Amino acid sequence: MSPRKRWTGRIYLGRDSESKQVFHWVGRFATKRERDDAVADARVRLRRGGSLELPTCDEYVDRYLAEYERIRKDSSFVTQRERLGRFRQDFAGRSLAIPRAEAKDWINGEGRWASKGAVRASCVPAVVTLYNHAIDEDDLPLERNPFRGLGKRTKGRSDEAPPTEEEFGGLLAACSTLGEYAQTMRALILFGTFTLMRPGELFPLEWGDIDFEQMRIRKARRVYRGRIEKPKSGAVTIALTPPARDAIIGLPRDRALVFCSKTGKRLSQPLLSGYWSQVLAAASLKFDFYHATKHYGVHYLWTRLGLSRRAIAAQAGWSLRTVDKMLAIYGHGEVGALAEVDEAFRGANVVPLRPRVVGE
Repeated sequence: MSPRKRWTGRIYLGRDSESKQVFHWVGRFATKRERDDAVADARVRLRRGGSLELPTCDEYVDRYLAEYERIRKDSSFVTQRERLGRFRQDFAGRSLAIPRAEAKDWINGEGRWASKGAVRASCVPAVVTLYNHAIDEDDLPLERNPFRGLGKRTKGRSDEAPPTEEEFGGLLAACSTLGEYAQTMRALILFGTFTLMRPGELFPLEWGDIDFEQMRIRKARRVYRGRIEKPKSGAVTIALTPPARDAIIGLPRDRALVFCSKTGKRLSQPLLSGYWSQVLAAASLKFDFYHATKHYGVHYLWTRLGLSRRAIAAQAGWSLRTVDKMLAIYGHGEVGALAEVDEAFRGANVVPLRPRVVGE
């Protein structure tokens, strides 16, 4: 781990027309000596008429992504590249020193950026991270991160409750709209729900990955953007739960893949979306496939079966360090909580309490 950079280097240049102090920013450093040497070098360069010029926004995005690609997984790199795409395009040719006021206007789609509209909320944290890297890792002469504190993290649809048991049953029944493919679609829904596997992990699942005797699944592959790679949480073994086992017993085993498309090919996200949209229309419901399966599954394992945090983490592919955070997103523990209180007080052994009256 690199040492914390806590020594700030800057050079006082005087005051501007409004009597505000003006500084030339040098950077942050791990030791006082490194700071003093850098400031001394910067003073010499300034006296000679030189400058510590900043790269343009598009240049620095390219440099940052080149390093990011070397140390991160392909899927993470692709996501970061997409999230930085609009920033790179909108500020191409501009110095990395973007004014704070313009940063706010760009995010909100105001001022000169009104015609382009607001930036997607998921993109802002990526820009914040980009500037933090420029300041903390590359020591670029930026006095502050102009986007600091402007990112608003969103949960997408994670705040929405998963299907109720009745709605989940309705989704399974609505699979009949797919005709002969109904059995495969029901099996896919049930298997994803009760194994907590992601759609991309279900697509390349093979019969050889399933051990029916030991009731285990070797989760070793996933499909991401049409390519086969390791699962997001790495290759792991998870439990084959009885509902998941029962769901696939009737599927044909004359091919390697457990789940195939209507034409016998490997499933993909576009194909699944097409089938799923028909199921939703028939059920008159609105749920993402992932929300209706993994969110429902985590909620069921946690609130109905009462599984421990470590058990759910192992099945879902989460680290123990993050399990509480993930349960807050996926568990939906608030759903049905009040009904549980009602049911508890309906029990024959519960004697309602009443205040004691003095003198009785």
